[in-house]
Amino acid sequence: MSVRNEAERLARAWIEGWNTGQPDEIPLARDFVHASPFGVVKGREKYLAWVKPLAAKNVTSLRIVKILSGDGESAIWFEMMTPNGLVQCCDWVETDNEEIVAITSFYDATGLRQREQDM
Repeated sequence: MSVRNEAERLARAWIEGWNTGQPDEIPLARDFVHASPFGVVKGREKYLAWVKPLAAKNVTSLRIVKILSGDGESAIWFEMMTPNGLVQCCDWVETDNEEIVAITSFYDATGLRQREQDM
């Protein structure tokens, strides 16, 4: 599978970092911003501190279905397997200078919200 551009490479790195259990290795910018059904988190360290426990409890694996990418941005459709079943997801990944600067995540968090409250 050939990678078409830097934005696609970084979108793949996003998924691979979670699948390999190495989210700290994902090339997120220091001022990274993540928006999802759970809200907006600003800052790389704040984001990782918030999401790592949530992901450990809710995500068992991610599988890329399709990536559409252009200059500095990618849409990545992936399947997230959770203890409650499969969740279809799409992330809008924005990149700059070989880093991910922002991600907007789109998915149905209905089953995940209960698990977050159990934390």
